[in-house]
Amino acid sequence: MVGGWDSSKIVSDTITLLLLEDSSASYAAYNSGEAQLVKDVPTDEIPSLTRVEDGGDFYLDEIMGTYYISLNDQEEPFTDVRVRKALSLAIDRDYVANTIMQGIYTPAAALVGPGIVDENGYFMDNANGGEPYISDDYEANLEEAKSLLAEAGYPDGEGFPTITYSANDSGYHIPVAEYLQQAWGELGITMNIDKVEWSSFIPMRRAGDYDISRNGWSMDYNDPSNMLELFTTNNGNNDGKYANPEFDQVIEDSRVADETTHFEKLHEAEDILMNDAACIPVAYYTDFWLQSPSLKGTWHSPYGYWYLQYGYIEECSPRITTPHTEPQTSKIPLTVCEGDFAVKGSPRGEPFVHIKLTRPGWPPSRP
Repeated sequence: MVGGWDSSKIVSDTITLLLLEDSSASYAAYNSGEAQLVKDVPTDEIPSLTRVEDGGDFYLDEIMGTYYISLNDQEEPFTDVRVRKALSLAIDRDYVANTIMQGIYTPAAALVGPGIVDENGYFMDNANGGEPYISDDYEANLEEAKSLLAEAGYPDGEGFPTITYSANDSGYHIPVAEYLQQAWGELGITMNIDKVEWSSFIPMRRAGDYDISRNGWSMDYNDPSNMLELFTTNNGNNDGKYANPEFDQVIEDSRVADETTHFEKLHEAEDILMNDAACIPVAYYTDFWLQSPSLKGTWHSPYGYWYLQYGYIEECSPRITTPHTEPQTSKIPLTVCEGDFAVKGSPRGEPFVHIKLTRPGWPPSRP
């Protein structure tokens, strides 16, 4: 048994992590019993799955994170805030979240989403004077988008250059891209889709070698600064190359111990960010995964982590002496990996580590 704090409560001897990038392979591993927990569930299988609250093994758990679109703010035509706003307003977020994303994610009308707090409650509820930054009236938004694009010199998309949307082929990324191709087509804009291999995608985005790209962030700690500071000029995660000295100064002014000032400045920072359309929030993340009922002792946090250090497989004994006797259970030992046992999922589309907690012959294959 590994030493360390609380190690006496660790039951298992082995945790095997299966490095599977393909969601179909992970789903097959789960259905065969090779894996007891898989994060990367094929999205086309989701309608057939039964949620855990209905007696199934499909879990949904809201996390603190936002699926957004990065625009290369240093390149024409995205240097014009009217163009950026037009592209944002032309998106029907309710349709994206509830149809394309199958109701797994929720529509985003701000960058900072659910669960993130300020001194008076939830940051999102107190943002923008309590009003959403983006109205849920899609038809009105679309008309405003057309007007903004005309003001920017592109009436009905005339003269607007052909643009390219880059995404890796995982989860909902390409279906969302195909929707955007249609939605921005309503503005008279022609958009191509560039499917990029994962190994090249992040370096390409970091280098700014793109027009528009899917993006996202899940929180590392519960403070809005963790999301908003991404957009300061010199932040390494500022993939859209957004640069606004006023925004940078407000973020700097938020770095104080006084809570009132801290959160006031962060609300001001989000106001600037949303008014500039520095990025395009689309949806708020939810983690979704399959987990065998035999896997016990694990839990999932709103930061997108699975904690496995106390995990074990519970096996029902076939011995039942009377109709009133409960089946006996036993905890099957597993190997505990040394180090940090919190495994973080990746709603942004990175390859995920799938969990295999097994001993020879257990669990039996699923039909």
